[in-house]
Amino acid sequence: MKKHTLLSAFVLPLLVALTLSSCGNKNKKADETPVDMTTATDTIPALDIQEGGAASTEGEIRGGEFQNQATIKTVNFDYDRYELSEESRATLQANAALLKARKDWTVLVEGHCDDRGTVEYNLALGQKRAKAVRDYYVRLGVPESAMGTISYGEEKPLCAEQTDACWLQNRRAETKVKGK
Repeated sequence: MKKHTLLSAFVLPLLVALTLSSCGNKNKKADETPVDMTTATDTIPALDIQEGGAASTEGEIRGGEFQNQATIKTVNFDYDRYELSEESRATLQANAALLKARKDWTVLVEGHCDDRGTVEYNLALGQKRAKAVRDYYVRLGVPESAMGTISYGEEKPLCAEQTDACWLQNRRAETKVKGK
């Protein structure tokens, strides 16, 4: 009993002191002046948004029409996956050889999904599929600065039937090009 009384006599005041000292003036800043939020934003520096700790060097995909090339093949994905299969890698290796030979092309990798899942989920999954293809092209020597990615999620299906064969066609990454 004596230990409890002695312990509470020292611990309780210590806890009260720590609690009170940590709460005072926590959010005050020295020389805080009001900020006018109506000023022009052209003096505010642009944010450099980075993914994975390094600045993105993805190519510019705005403007102009990207077209399918008959010699560049589409790759398909398993349900709810974005990993490349051995068959997909072989297809992408053949595509990369063509892309490296045509230095005047800008490349757009489009990620697509079937219509199962939410719109938001499918957009994110489509982006992961497009990025997986782009990253594989980069490992094969296609210049990253000449490639961009976009996700269409479930918005551009090739097939509208509710069958496994149809859904497989829609789970894809297409590589499109435009001349410079």
